[in-house]
Amino acid sequence: MASITLNFSVEVSAPELIKPEKPTPREFKYLSNIDDQIGLRNHIPFVHFYLPTMHANHDHNDPVAMIKQALSKVLVYYHPVAGRLRNGDKGKLVVDCCGEGVIFREGNADIKLAELCNAVDDDGLKPPFPQWDKLLVDDIWGSNFIIDSSLLRMQVTRFACGGFVLAYTFNHCICDAYGAYQFIKAISEFCTNPTQTTPTALPSWGRETLKPRSSLTISYPHLEYGTSKNPTITYAESQFKTLAQTSIFLSPTDISLLKNQPNNQKLPTFDAVSACLWRARTRTLLNPESTTRLLFPIDTRFRYKPLLPKGYYGSAVVFPCAITKASELVDKPLSYAAGLISEVKKEVGEDEYRASVLDFIEANGRKGFHSEGAFVVSDMTRLRFGELDFGWGKGIYGGPSRAGTGLVPGMVTSLVTHKNKEGVVGILALVSLPQEFVDKFHKEIRKEINDCNIAVGKLVSAL
Repeated sequence: MASITLNFSVEVSAPELIKPEKPTPREFKYLSNIDDQIGLRNHIPFVHFYLPTMHANHDHNDPVAMIKQALSKVLVYYHPVAGRLRNGDKGKLVVDCCGEGVIFREGNADIKLAELCNAVDDDGLKPPFPQWDKLLVDDIWGSNFIIDSSLLRMQVTRFACGGFVLAYTFNHCICDAYGAYQFIKAISEFCTNPTQTTPTALPSWGRETLKPRSSLTISYPHLEYGTSKNPTITYAESQFKTLAQTSIFLSPTDISLLKNQPNNQKLPTFDAVSACLWRARTRTLLNPESTTRLLFPIDTRFRYKPLLPKGYYGSAVVFPCAITKASELVDKPLSYAAGLISEVKKEVGEDEYRASVLDFIEANGRKGFHSEGAFVVSDMTRLRFGELDFGWGKGIYGGPSRAGTGLVPGMVTSLVTHKNKEGVVGILALVSLPQEFVDKFHKEIRKEINDCNIAVGKLVSAL
């Protein structure tokens, strides 16, 4: 792990509100039980880095002007994003489509992007980024600024070389990672083709599809949710920021070793990688006698019926949960942890699971996710943020900007597809944990991979 000590300054403008380019309907919009559950009342930050180019598809070579104009156009189609969340009846949130707009800032950094890239290790430009709080000064940690506040906060910062960084954070109640990707892709389309009149993929609100049933039926135990009668415990920003940010690059070779277990057992990629991270984190942080849970978001857009409408950008994820004793998780082989994940995936594969989640929340109120001993792995590897083109070609990094999302410090890890400096494409895991445990966690990950390598070697020798 290389330690980034690079220092630079960024001059950032005062915030301005970008509103839809045309008048939009003034109305209140229904949020689903998934959208406004306590566990998603937080923010999800993303970032894109672009090198300078002589072939940018615009007149004035200024990404700020291009993105501001495109943002205003896109908000016409995604007009609820320009609104505000308000408190409704019985603790439910609603969207006031008031058209107040989203927060936007521009910045100028006194450094070339190449200098920043050269300061990192062979894994390429990746989180944690130096001086992140200057590249998105409106980044929000935890559950602050959910109500009566901008649902999107964006900053475009120019580098001294002509490259730039686009950073933004969404209120998770208005969209999930897929919805954020769909929104930002529409902005990229208007940037590369300013004469385009509509986004290629038109958005759909469609929350009515996710209403609870008239006769509530809870078909699963839903161990992902806590039992506390006071689910609104909040953590201060400082409690998130005292944790260290780190990331781990898993090469195709690493992933193959994790997947190919003895006895010709081949694990799915997500199961193998998540099992490795879960075991390493448990060894690093938890008491062996404790209970540990792995929660993993599943996007229900394309798999559960009734199908959500095309262009749906709201939160459509459910959070099934694998649970075991910490001692069993770390003492048994990696295939045991992966097997727990696989079993849960099979159990929740039926259409009934999402319906049960909606009914559970309706019946039990908006409980938070179970946090004690819990770990969340969010798979974003299929979302190609880094391939989005705003007129400067593909980005050198695109995706989640940091770990530490969610309501509980250190609970959530994101997985993203990443290319290192050598052009090797693998999986990057963004992790947040106490500074004193960072080295141990990295060593536990390498030990998991090395143990798999040894096991494969023994198997080959025995043949």
